Amino acid sequence: MPTIVPPPSQPAPVQVGARTIVPLVEAVGPALPARATYPQLDPGELRDLLTAHGDTYSDPSRTHLRMASQGFAILGAGRVILVDTCLGGAKPDRPRPRAGFTSRWPSALAAAGISPQHVDTVINTHLHHDHVGWNTTFADGRLRPTFPMARYLITREELAHAYGVRPPTHIVDSVLPLQAAGQLETCDPDTRIDHEVRLVPAPGHTPGHVLVDITSQGQRAVLAADLIHHPLQLRRSDVSAAMCTDVHQSAATRTRILQRYADTDTLFLPSHFPRGGYLHSARDGWRLAPA
Repeated sequence: MPTIVPPPSQPAPVQVGARTIVPLVEAVGPALPARATYPQLDPGELRDLLTAHGDTYSDPSRTHLRMASQGFAILGAGRVILVDTCLGGAKPDRPRPRAGFTSRWPSALAAAGISPQHVDTVINTHLHHDHVGWNTTFADGRLRPTFPMARYLITREELAHAYGVRPPTHIVDSVLPLQAAGQLETCDPDTRIDHEVRLVPAPGHTPGHVLVDITSQGQRAVLAADLIHHPLQLRRSDVSAAMCTDVHQSAATRTRILQRYADTDTLFLPSHFPRGGYLHSARDGWRLAPA
């Protein structure tokens, strides 16, 4: 069975004006079966699209998407902001949040010089299990927030959707303890975090899914969360991943946001891309030029 592994090294931090964006990659590898992720695509077209993007984004057999699990830190202006917290560590009902994989993400934070006590804000772009895992840590027989001084921001729409009738295990162990500790704050999907960092509504993948826009000193980057899972969606923005709660809204949102940020010298950093780049318009959609 294909498996993900810790990265051999971390990507270099990126300077955006007065802010520094630090990619924090937890794992990389053939994470999802391609046909199950994009069932609406003809198998031949799917294989052609995967082949066009090479081994960076799929395994050699073209049956699995090669993806990263990563979060980001935004440093500067006297702040430490984290965006998404990946798969996480061992929890009572999830000894391994991903079969066969043990996360070393806290080591990536430490190597970047980030102490949990210094994080003032954690943004969860949405509440899928691979974006909230290190929200909490199991220690001394109980689950507690990993970042004891931080407020954890989640949009109201996202929280209402995730709680539902019966919250899934990852919500119980990675979100509910934040509320019990008084550190969970709900917010609007267009909330401004500070004068250079704001949320951008991007519903469809989930109802309260957001991106994070960092604009500083005339430079801009967008942490694009799960707007896109594979670059084939740059050529086929109408194609949504099977895990999207509303595939039609997801496609419309993706197209609108790609149009907004393309050709603007915006650094585009999707959560599951091993590397980001700059969006440019192309005859068959958009392309991502390496940073």
